[in-house]
Amino acid sequence: MGQRRLANAAQDDQSKRPQGQQRQKSNNSVLNSTNTRKGEVFRAQRRTSENVNLRASQHMISVPVNKSIYNGYGGRQFSLADHKKQPKTKGPVLKIMPVGGLGEMGIGKNMMAIEYDDEIIVIDAGFLFPGADYPGINYITPDITYLEENKHKIRAQVFTHGHLDHIGAYRHLADKIPAPVYGSKFTLGMVQRTMEEATSGFTPDYHVMDPESHERVQVGDNFSIELVRVNHSIPDATAVVVRTPLGVLVDTGDWRFEDNPVDGKKFDLDRLTEIATKEGILLLMNESTNCESDGTHTHGEFDIQQSMGQVMEKYPNSRLILSCFSSQIHRMQVILEEAKKHDRKVAFAGYSMIQNLEVALRAGTIKIPKDVVVKMEDVVKLPDGKVTIVCTGSQGEFNAVLNRMASGAHKFIKIKNSDVVVFSSNPIPGNEKYVVRTVDGLMREGSDVIQNGKTHLTGIGPLHLSGHGYYDDHVKLINALNPTYYMPIHGEFHMLVHNAELAEKECGVKRDNIFVCDSGDVIEITPDGAKKNGRIPVGGIMYDDSGAIVSEVVLKDRIHMASEGMFVVVLTVQRGSGRLMTSPDIISRGFIYLRDSEELMGMIRQYLKQKVARSFSGKKIDLDVIKKELKDEITHILYDQTRRTPIVIPVINEIGGGGGGQQRENNGGRQQQRGANAQGAAKPVGGIVPKTQRKFPPRQVPDTESTDPTLRAKTDVRAY
Repeated sequence: MGQRRLANAAQDDQSKRPQGQQRQKSNNSVLNSTNTRKGEVFRAQRRTSENVNLRASQHMISVPVNKSIYNGYGGRQFSLADHKKQPKTKGPVLKIMPVGGLGEMGIGKNMMAIEYDDEIIVIDAGFLFPGADYPGINYITPDITYLEENKHKIRAQVFTHGHLDHIGAYRHLADKIPAPVYGSKFTLGMVQRTMEEATSGFTPDYHVMDPESHERVQVGDNFSIELVRVNHSIPDATAVVVRTPLGVLVDTGDWRFEDNPVDGKKFDLDRLTEIATKEGILLLMNESTNCESDGTHTHGEFDIQQSMGQVMEKYPNSRLILSCFSSQIHRMQVILEEAKKHDRKVAFAGYSMIQNLEVALRAGTIKIPKDVVVKMEDVVKLPDGKVTIVCTGSQGEFNAVLNRMASGAHKFIKIKNSDVVVFSSNPIPGNEKYVVRTVDGLMREGSDVIQNGKTHLTGIGPLHLSGHGYYDDHVKLINALNPTYYMPIHGEFHMLVHNAELAEKECGVKRDNIFVCDSGDVIEITPDGAKKNGRIPVGGIMYDDSGAIVSEVVLKDRIHMASEGMFVVVLTVQRGSGRLMTSPDIISRGFIYLRDSEELMGMIRQYLKQKVARSFSGKKIDLDVIKKELKDEITHILYDQTRRTPIVIPVINEIGGGGGGQQRENNGGRQQQRGANAQGAAKPVGGIVPKTQRKFPPRQVPDTESTDPTLRAKTDVRAY
């Protein structure tokens, strides 16, 4: 992964086996019949464990492997020992600390902390979609241990824009690091919508800022903030200008240059240039998403509107189903206007899309033409040639509206062969196979499918516009601001490095003044210069679909079971004698099919009968020791027969009396616990236990073009 060093288990070979030594005999005939030594089983378990740990720790960065020439240490690998040797910086120091979003697997979890003296401001608080490597995990939020320890210092929480990779984590963090919240009108509307799903009951103190008026707000004694308009794939996106006692910092947020934006509000490069000329830019923190893509944007949203008009003219008698990201408010605006021209009605489908539209209406960032929008249930009453449906599902999400339509599971719409489906997006890297699956399903139903980047097949395009600037755009921005120090942000490690190279090669920023960081790195700026100095604790907190936290131990078990399966043995023994009351029950999930493995099951049952007979024959019995022996020895047998190491779970049920003087540590604990429960439990009134209603948030789906790292596929179309 390149994020941290992990030991590689050596492969099994004959040389590892002790030479000239006889294997110690067991008192169990099944174990004696195995051909695999314990050392081989141990190494196989270790390999499985390391693979599981590797997959489960992709979001964890403790000591990152960073030997880039821009790493702040001259290309030398940083270590914790180095950190201890470094002298503490004297006097007030300006610290820039990425809490998440830099150098991780995937783009997300964006969060930046800026500290001076005893004051901190925080920019963004997003989450990361981890992909299929993390079974059952919906998203990951930043670990804010450092901010929680210093919450008394936090003076402001600022948001650049309303995508979930920048605001999604805030509902989980708001009550832990309470501070006034600042952002543009639509952005704060999106934050408030996410806070409706929070369970803490905390209500932030919101402050709407106007980017057009160049409003400056003083936060604390050492900071003032200003929002500057940028263009992005969501309305009201801004850069954040932070004025400090040592100079001006700029966090660009996500941006692109657009000559003719839908709302008429262009990237305010003039204002940023004015600040750079009059005050100078001490540090520029610039996003890296598309810096590796050559050139610049060659079209805008109005070009996409023309393409939508082409579709409506080419298929005048067909239902049009247009799929895009739920936060593409300007995309929805041009679709509405084009539908009005062609006398079509528009219905919106998808929970996140409807929620975002409501926020846009309240903020005044979208204008709905009169008599154009209809409800989904009314679509079936209209002629096909009058119907346009805008929905989620452009990334092939299994439960999204588009997939449900294609599978016939949607309440109102089922795809038919006269329909035309338009994908107004590009697949996020890693989602290609899901998009292909959806396209195949739609075409099996006989519908026409039109995708971006395939104009040679349909004669229609472009259908999508990236929200991020390309190589030439980055050169233009950096040259205009001419920063003293430069820090690539918002990207995987390869993006950060290429962004740094761009700044040095094309813009003349000194190599020693460029810092390629990982989440957790600390940049210290003083009047004498800037340096990387140490780290703060960072990581990720994982959440499932219900909004509950999933521990790393649980994730590791899920990954282990997904690859190796689970094997459970249930023993019912008589208390006192230890005699087996029934034949051992065996349960296998994801490992083997029991009916096809009768010989192996016979071996396991034979082993268990011998094991129980000998283990329970003594006067003192420790069930924990017996369970551990069962786990290790069953694993040994299973690996010998299958070369797999499933999770083995032994269960021992004791029934009947006659315990005598035998030692039963587990049973004693059970009795104590049972007694405690009897004493402490309150009796329900009327014997009815009241039910507590829990509000489960809707499953979070990508609303932005942040990357999913599970797969990388080379395509002719830019992924973003």
